[in-house]
This record gives sequence, structure tokens and C-alpha cells, in this order.
Amino acid sequence: MRMKMFAAESLAAAKAMIFAEMGDDAIILSERKIPGGVEVRAATDKLGGGMVPTESHLLTRLGATPDIRKVENPLRNRVRDALLWHGAPQRFADRLADLSIENNPDTKDPATAMAAGLDHLMSYKSLGRLPKRDILLVGAPGHGRTATAAKLTRRAAAKGAKLIPVAADLDATAGRAQLAAYLKLENRQIRSASSPDTLLTQLERISAAKARCVIDMPAIIPSDKNDMASLTDLATVIRAEPVLVISAEGHPEDQAEAARAFAAAGVKRAIITKLDVVRRRGGIVSALSAARISLSYLVVTPFIGGGLVEASSNRLAKVLIEDSAAEFALKGAKK
Repeated sequence: MRMKMFAAESLAAAKAMIFAEMGDDAIILSERKIPGGVEVRAATDKLGGGMVPTESHLLTRLGATPDIRKVENPLRNRVRDALLWHGAPQRFADRLADLSIENNPDTKDPATAMAAGLDHLMSYKSLGRLPKRDILLVGAPGHGRTATAAKLTRRAAAKGAKLIPVAADLDATAGRAQLAAYLKLENRQIRSASSPDTLLTQLERISAAKARCVIDMPAIIPSDKNDMASLTDLATVIRAEPVLVISAEGHPEDQAEAARAFAAAGVKRAIITKLDVVRRRGGIVSALSAARISLSYLVVTPFIGGGLVEASSNRLAKVLIEDSAAEFALKGAKK
């Protein structure tokens, strides 16, 4: 049997949360009034991945004394439960939930409270209208680097700036053709490089024209030491800023390991993709926070002409409140 404690403004709201997470077979073990609402303990025989120990059991096992004010705060527990539903690690969920009520104690809105906590655990650095340095998009296979290069190119054009796309086709995987297809251009209209030397020559020409570029790099395996060493060397030679393109898909531990590896290679900014594909997004947020990688953009639609929005705590919180649609980040969020 798995048990969990739920806190909500009313018994009806608590039961709705219980049955939504545990299923119709869940049973109510106990209930009691607490300041601001009720606390209900429920259980189920199902071994769902979202089930976690209650705070008191967890802290007792660790030999710590729980802060009753935090444990019994419905808003704090609402934020924590949302993060756990999204697959965030327990420690990260508890830390963020605590910061949420510590830094915005007067709000009653979970998204607003979560944003206050995120302000202390995440940093945000947009590339601006035009980046100050050439951008080197890096990441593992299938995370959307080429589509992101096209989105950044279109975004700059929409703001009256020119960001030149360059396909670094160093592994001969037709990167030029893919980038051209995304931008609806002919292959000859996309600058391409088949070797580091050719890439350096292309960048020197772009620099001489006082322009900036976004370079679509081949896939890099974060667990491959040779791949990571090559990335570090290349970024140093061409003097471009490596920006991580990382999908919200995947196991939280894999995401954390990848983020740490790219951070060690000099990555300081990231773009989260596929937020429109996954329902649980807590792992990637925790991974970037732990690696101290700043967020630049969130990708919330697959369309090249849109869906790339500047990251902020408000926007991130909006997609971390249970299973809100990714597009919800665009509604009423402050930059």
C-alpha cells in the first residue's frame, strides 16, 4: 500500500486531487482541519510513479524534525504536489515549495507562489534582439537543434535583425538540407561547413560583414568524453557561445547528468524544447537548476514561425501547475 498526504482549501478539493492522482480505488485514511484548509491522508494499492512518502515519514526517516507550519500549509503542499506530479525529484520539490511560501507569503495563487520560488532557484538570460556572440547550438540527438536554429533565425528577422543560419554538417548528415527545409529556402541559400576549418572560414566571412550567426551543430552525446572535449575545443577556437538545446522528454536522472556534462563543457544557457509534447516537465527544470544553467527560451509549439518564448519564472510556473498545456505559458505571463 502506498500513502500520501494531501492539503487543500476544502475536503472536496482534497478528494478531487486524491482521485485524480491515485485513481478511483483510493481510500481516505484520515482527515483533519489545519489553518487555511484541510489535510487528508489517502492510500492506494497501485504502485504509481507519482506516489511519495508524506513529509513527516520522510523527515523522521532522515532524523529531522519537520517544520509544522510548512507541512500544514496548503499552498506550500499544492506547489510541492504539482512538482512531484511533474516528476521533479523530492528534494527539489520540497525546496522550491518552501521558497514559494517564504518569498511570497501573501499570495493564494499556486502559480504565483511557485514563480517566487523559481526566482531563487533559476536564472534567465535571453539572447536578446541579436546575440553579442555567434551562437553554437549543442545537444543530444533528437532534441530539436535544427528546428531551434530556424526558430531563432525567424525570431531575429521578426525583430528587424539578421541572424545568419549556418549548418555545421561535420558528420555528413544532411544538416544543410534540413535547415533549408525548415526555413523554406534552397540549399544554396544556407551556409554550410563540412569540417572545422571550413566552419572557421565561414565565420570569419560573417564576422567581416559585421553580422552574427547561429550554428546548428551535429548531435553530441553528453556521456561521451571525446564528444565533450571536441565541443570545448571547437567553442574556444571559433569563439562562439555554446547554448544547450535540451528536450523536456526523458528520465530526470538522464537529464541531470546531461545538464552537468554540458555545464562542465562551458554551457551557461539553455533552451528547453518539446514542452508541447510532454506532460511532466519537472525533471528538466530541476536538472538545469542543479547544473546552474540559465534558461533563455521555452519552445511551446512545433511551428517554426512561433512558439519560442523568452523564459521567466512566471512562464515556467504556468507550465508546472499540474498538466497545463504548454501554450498556457503565453497567457498573461510577464517577461
